[in-house]
Amino acid sequence: MDDKQLLLLFTQGDESALTLLVERYQKELYGFIFRQVGNHADAADLTQKVFVKVFLKAEQFHGDSSFKTWLYQIAINQCKNHFRANDRQRLDDVEVESLPLVAEGNFELDLETEEHQRLLRQAVDKLPSKQRTTVRLRLYQECTFAEIAEIMTASVGTAKAHYHQAVTTLRKILKKEHYELPEL
Repeated sequence: MDDKQLLLLFTQGDESALTLLVERYQKELYGFIFRQVGNHADAADLTQKVFVKVFLKAEQFHGDSSFKTWLYQIAINQCKNHFRANDRQRLDDVEVESLPLVAEGNFELDLETEEHQRLLRQAVDKLPSKQRTTVRLRLYQECTFAEIAEIMTASVGTAKAHYHQAVTTLRKILKKEHYELPEL
């Protein structure tokens, strides 16, 4: 059964349908949120808050986008609220100018060692908010640019621009660490 059907069943009173959605997305969503906040306790709390929002606002989902897109929009908003509440600005609203685009495709990195993976994670953490979110959605959640655009309420072109600028910045950061980022 697809996500929209499960959400519809839930709005009609079938609570087990929401349980199935939570089971389907909990691990993936937790991983995304953890990469945003960098703390397991906060990630667990925010993941729970996202699903509470889904529970409370399920009837407001109209199916214009995928359930996954809607879920990640809620997650990003919860992370923003978390940082505002904690006076942290990791998800500030810095606008990035239009940049050359890269072609759509799978973003796969063949990182040879844990050290390279650690370097990449640290480099991603240094990116501006929207670039960081775009890379995390593309790299870790394997979202398409269309999905990223919906999640971030932006155009596909803007999502690609954030991604392109992030990759350019990551290459510079990692070059300083004597590690070359593979072609993306």
